[in-house]
Amino acid sequence: MLAVFEKHVADHHAAHDLAQEAWIRVFGALRTFRSDAAFRPWLFAIVLNLVRDDHRRRARGSSHFSAHDVEAALEVAAPRRDDPSHRAADRDALDAALASVPEPFRSALQLVDAFGFSYDEAAQSLDCSQGTVRSRVHRGRLAFRDSYQRLVAAESAANTRTSLAYVARSSALRGQANSTEELT
Repeated sequence: MLAVFEKHVADHHAAHDLAQEAWIRVFGALRTFRSDAAFRPWLFAIVLNLVRDDHRRRARGSSHFSAHDVEAALEVAAPRRDDPSHRAADRDALDAALASVPEPFRSALQLVDAFGFSYDEAAQSLDCSQGTVRSRVHRGRLAFRDSYQRLVAAESAANTRTSLAYVARSSALRGQANSTEELT
């Protein structure tokens, strides 16, 4: 559950606060839980509602960013050099692509593809029909694919420009070194 909040909220501490709030809501609403229903979809319905509430609250809040918000965003966006798999850029591109998927599609996509929910469980969590979930997952996958391809293409172009600039600078420095050697 904490992983869901950390994906949706840039601030690690805010994610923990939301997880705590989720458990408070779960225990408060436990008496309304139907014993014949599945617990996991019910739990994730609460989690997704909290995520939506948090996004609304932040949108209504202020239009300026605090220093803490900027620091948290930079921490999330910064490359992770200590990543042993050396795939931090790939993970960042995947996270950015997922974040760009519009909300109803993103929630369905995460429940089915990331958390392994069946379409029926996801439908229960999202309080919609199974057909709606299937449609949202399909559209979410298409949006994700398009966004990811754009991000990878943009990153590739940026890496190419950086590499070309490095080669040009290295060539210029070698040219200066050669002309200095010729003078001596």
